[in-house]
Amino acid sequence: MEKVAVEAKPMPVLYTMADVCKMFIMGKKACSELFHRKDFPAQKYGRSYMVEENALLEYLKTRHIL
Repeated sequence: MEKVAVEAKPMPVLYTMADVCKMFIMGKKACSELFHRKDFPAQKYGRSYMVEENALLEYLKTRHIL
């Protein structure tokens, strides 16, 4: 049996709600409201919400303010 080389994709950088609070100097309640918005690209992983770095950057490019 031959070994087949598989290219591994790099893992995406994920930010938690606490990370976003620190980056944008937001309170926990405001950050929670942001993560629960329909247009915000957050995803639920288990019991917590996270957002991918590239999705957050794309979101910020289309918004003038948080």
